[in-house]
Amino acid sequence: MRLRFLTAACLFGALLATPALADSYKFQLHNESKYAISGFQTYEDGKWSTWSGVSIAPGETQEMDWDSDAGDCEVPFRIIYKDVETEQYTVDWCKIKNVRVHDDSVTAD
Repeated sequence: MRLRFLTAACLFGALLATPALADSYKFQLHNESKYAISGFQTYEDGKWSTWSGVSIAPGETQEMDWDSDAGDCEVPFRIIYKDVETEQYTVDWCKIKNVRVHDDSVTAD
């Protein structure tokens, strides 16, 4: 009887923990430029989506999270600057952990 209870409790706990163990696409957005970053957008399903809460001063880093590990690995994105025109970039989100914004380029590793 005790063994069945422990087994059931362990199975129930494992079911509850499974979503927490799923890893989403997380990365660090490093602003190594002299321009303030005021936004971040990704292009999915034929439209640009603006991420909330993105504001990164020069020299600062912000943790970013897709809150999902589903979908395409290569999704276009753009950095929104307060004073500068933005460009579109594409990286493999399944492979990178850092996006580094420089004065004249954006790199990922």
